[in-house]
Amino acid sequence: MYDMTGFDYDITDVANLLRLHKRRGNYYDCPFCGDTKGRLNINPAKNVFRCNRCDKSGGMLQLYADLHNLTYREANEEIREALNKGEYRQVRQAKAQEEKEEPVQSKLAPLDERHRTYTELLDRLPLYSVHRENLILRGLTIEQIQERRYRSVPLYGLHKIAETLQERGCVLEGVPGVYRDPEERWTLNFKTKNSGFLVPVESMDGKIQACQIRLDHPRDNNKYLWFSSAGYPHGVSSGSPVHVIGDLDAENVYLTEGGLKGSIAHYLSGHTFICLAGVNMYRSLRPVLEEFQRRKMKFLFEAFDMDKKLKTDCDKHYHKCSVCSEKGTPENCPYKVEKRRIIQNACGKVYRICQELSLPVSRMIWDQDADGNWNGKIKGIDDYYYAKRAATSAPLQKQKGVEA
Repeated sequence: MYDMTGFDYDITDVANLLRLHKRRGNYYDCPFCGDTKGRLNINPAKNVFRCNRCDKSGGMLQLYADLHNLTYREANEEIREALNKGEYRQVRQAKAQEEKEEPVQSKLAPLDERHRTYTELLDRLPLYSVHRENLILRGLTIEQIQERRYRSVPLYGLHKIAETLQERGCVLEGVPGVYRDPEERWTLNFKTKNSGFLVPVESMDGKIQACQIRLDHPRDNNKYLWFSSAGYPHGVSSGSPVHVIGDLDAENVYLTEGGLKGSIAHYLSGHTFICLAGVNMYRSLRPVLEEFQRRKMKFLFEAFDMDKKLKTDCDKHYHKCSVCSEKGTPENCPYKVEKRRIIQNACGKVYRICQELSLPVSRMIWDQDADGNWNGKIKGIDDYYYAKRAATSAPLQKQKGVEA
């Protein structure tokens, strides 16, 4: 149950304000994963939502905040302002008309066309020094950064970039992140508040399917956004494709969350990685596993972040503390309990997929305390391999008289 103390609107108001496409009853198309079959359930009684496709869930403020990359406070202010202006009332009165006026969406372009367009785009963008240094500090070399085509998000000259891509013979229709503006000119869906660097998401044959943005300024603990144009005229959702890097004929394959994380872990370890966009995006996993099985894969190592073993005790230092409705200091943080439940549920789904495919799978764990919970220091598999490399290189550096 979502705490409604002090709120004079509910999640139904938020859904209507967002103009979510209603399919039946309390089921809507999901704006997070691009679902168009009404798998997003909105529960007006509890003021919560959950997508049965991507498992995205939360309360009414999170629904609005995550879609607009806002804090909960900013989301509440925008919602109140919109409702006070009567925008919700206008939506209710003109609901049928507005549904007819929804922007025309393009069909997803074939992979080869998307790959060429993204390649041309990335070849024309720089990588700012602040982003290059960030990637180097994560353990990548200049050569590896260039190989993966990481580039900084452009904030100006977007129409010119689109025109140049067209002049180069690139397809723009159906490429996630590209859409037509009110003047019918092609442009790119980059916003100043979403500054950061682009992370290409590649298929098994090395073609760029889509891109994510690693944000300079994460909001509400969200570090990544899909470069998508869903909801814009002639735009299209990126979906949640799987990123693959490494030897496709490897017998041992590793599974983690995040294309950037998996690529760094690959370079630090030499292992082959399958990278989901998030731990809950397991529905895109099966065909990739089946293709690896048709090759030489014998074993899968699950290497999701260690918050799958998150300690749930309340320490008054969690990022959700400011919106917590619990009084006093509860024994267990309700947000940590829910996060751990969602992650472990997703892990269970992955294990079931492997079981159905008769694929042996083993869980990788690190940085644990005496109770088997996460110590809170080394979170991702990339962090683990980086720490492991640092630990082995430090003695050698000392032998050479170099400070570690």
